[in-house]
Amino acid sequence: MTSKIDIQVISDCEIEHAVQADVSSRTAYLSSIEYDGKTFAVLTWIANQDLGLKKPEWVIPISAVTHQAMPDAATPCRWRLTTPLPGSLFDASASRQVRRQFGVEPAPNLTFKLKLPHH
Repeated sequence: MTSKIDIQVISDCEIEHAVQADVSSRTAYLSSIEYDGKTFAVLTWIANQDLGLKKPEWVIPISAVTHQAMPDAATPCRWRLTTPLPGSLFDASASRQVRRQFGVEPAPNLTFKLKLPHH
């Protein structure tokens, strides 16, 4: 008899504020993650304060939306999404059709260390 083993990959491939996007007429900065040779913008995270871990919940592959690379090393942004994103993608109210339109997909099974606020 075999049992399924859930492997949690602790990763350091998150870059905070790497993706700039217009969300409901406001500028937002999203983290990016690298996985399997692709770059994703993270829409939502699931955090576990007790374990000090977080994992991405929903992501958009950068290649799925119109974007431009930001060559200026002085900015934390690496990419700017030139297609505005609806706020519904961030509060779980987006319809399946809207998620499909923006290429939203469930995040890969990666876990990151939760950065705790400094006191």
